[in-house]
Amino acid sequence: MSDTSLWLILAGLLLIAELTTGTFYILLISLGAALGSLVAYLGQPLEIQIGSAAVFAVLSCLMLQRARKGSVNTEQDRLHNNLDIGNSVQVEQWSPNGHAQVQYRGARWSAQCLDEQPAPGEHVIVDLQGSTLKLKLK
Repeated sequence: MSDTSLWLILAGLLLIAELTTGTFYILLISLGAALGSLVAYLGQPLEIQIGSAAVFAVLSCLMLQRARKGSVNTEQDRLHNNLDIGNSVQVEQWSPNGHAQVQYRGARWSAQCLDEQPAPGEHVIVDLQGSTLKLKLK
């Protein structure tokens, strides 16, 4: 079996591993293996194949890490970019623990009251955590 075939098999196995994990890092390593396959196809020695695959994988992973680190949002950015905050919802009834189910955007949402005494009526969305709306009385 040729070096090109071995590199392609490795790239395929890494791609399968990527599909099971959902990170981009293994995808970049898989692309490095594909580059190793191309270098092998061009007839370069094994050292050049391994070196080019490794350099590509390391540099691309470092670039991805830097890009992800730069895109971390602060809490204020998260609240500012959430289009649901400030919208109104109607709460018919609160449970004793300050939770309710509300109709919002055509679906049932879980809601939590941030006021001391939950009261039925129109509320404003002040935060969203997962699928739970954080509400205050309007």
